[in-house]
Amino acid sequence: MKPSEQISTPPSVFDEIFRKSPDPWGYTTRFYETSKFRATIRALPKVKFKNAFEIACAIGVLTEKLAPKCERLLSVDYSEPGLVEARKRCSHLPQVRFEQMQIPQQFPNEKFDLILFSEVGFFLTIPDLLETKQKIIDALVPGGYLLMVHFGLKATDYFLHDGDTVHNTFLENSESSLKHLGDPRKKFFMLDLLGYHKRYRMDLFQRL
Repeated sequence: MKPSEQISTPPSVFDEIFRKSPDPWGYTTRFYETSKFRATIRALPKVKFKNAFEIACAIGVLTEKLAPKCERLLSVDYSEPGLVEARKRCSHLPQVRFEQMQIPQQFPNEKFDLILFSEVGFFLTIPDLLETKQKIIDALVPGGYLLMVHFGLKATDYFLHDGDTVHNTFLENSESSLKHLGDPRKKFFMLDLLGYHKRYRMDLFQRL
């Protein structure tokens, strides 16, 4: 059943999806996913992050690739069944910790120099997106980065928006904290790396 567009997609939907398949979106097999993960890591600044936060880690495939760039990494997801797989995948990475968390109703009381917001915004209503944006901005340390990656189209019944809507919601009225350099909007998906008065944007396919 398609969730009402008046509420964000509930965790029970993701629990059901992960119970049906340990890798329902083909994170380990689909070219879209593997190339997107590669481009995501390449887009990050060439630094070691002291404390990073990954929103919507799913089964931990990107988490495993992100962890070597972080001294500490908190990865959260709506779905406990997905987190079970993520914990197994990343059990060899002591700097990673996982928590079940429903964003934005739940949010860590920490400061981060990197927040990754990837392939999750289209499951949230506009009010929840706006609340998430503010909580992310409040959680970033000076000079910290927000990396957003989203598929550009409204592709499934569970999507409330397309990726363009998600990114525009974050960019609108954010000039005082998130500066934007260029705006190439492409057909499939986009990547935004933002910081306090820093913003770098490119189409992911240019980085493959």
